Amino acid sequence: MSYETPCPAAAVVLAGGRSQRMGTDKAGLPWGDRTLLEHVVGVLAAAVTGPVVIVGTVGAPRTVDGARVEPARVVSVTDDEPGRGPLQGLATGLRAAAARDEAVAFVCSVDLPLINPAYVAAVLAALGEAEVALPVVHGHRQPLAAAYRTALGDRAAALLAAGARRPGDLFAASVVRELSAADLLADPDLHAADPELDAVRDADTPQEYAALRRRTPGPCG
Repeated sequence: MSYETPCPAAAVVLAGGRSQRMGTDKAGLPWGDRTLLEHVVGVLAAAVTGPVVIVGTVGAPRTVDGARVEPARVVSVTDDEPGRGPLQGLATGLRAAAARDEAVAFVCSVDLPLINPAYVAAVLAALGEAEVALPVVHGHRQPLAAAYRTALGDRAAALLAAGARRPGDLFAASVVRELSAADLLADPDLHAADPELDAVRDADTPQEYAALRRRTPGPCG
C-alpha cells in the first residue's frame, strides 16, 4: 500500500505525559504554525482512514483547533488513572479505538515531530497476523511508534489491574512481530521518504526539540 493512500486503521496519540524533562507541556510546543499535538494529529489523520484518538490526563482534555482535521475524526479521551505510565495510555487509547469498531491502530507519542505517513503505513502493513508490530530501531524498541490490535486494550487494562506498568509486560503476553530497520526500509515508500527512520526520534528535552527543529527547516507539517 502506498503511503499516499490512507491505511484502514485508527491512530492513537499519547499526550498525557508529565513532560518533566522538557520542563513544559510538550503537546503545546510550537511546530511551524501549529502546536506539536496539532502537527502530529494532522500527520496521522492523513495516514489512516479511521479516527485519531488523543489520550490526555484527567481534567486536561486535549484540543486540536489548528490541526486542519475534520473535527468528527478526532476523539479526545482521558486516562482513568493518571501516573501509571504508557501502558495506561495504551489501554485507554486502544479501548477507545475498539469502541469505534476499529480493529487496528497505530500508536505514537506526541513528542515525535518527524512522524510521517510513510512510516505509519509501513508499520501497519507489517502487522500481518501478529497482535503488535514493534519497530526496533536506533538501538531501542519503539512501543510508542508501533501498530496494535485494538483488542489488546482490554488485555493491557487487566495487566494494569495486576500491577503491570510497562509496555513490555503487554508484549510478553502478546504475539509480537519485531521490525528491524532493514525490515522497515524494505518498504520502498518509506526508504524514499525517511531513509534514516527519523520518524521515531523524540523530543524529550529542550535540546532534543531544538535539534529536531534544526533537522527540518521551517517545519510546518
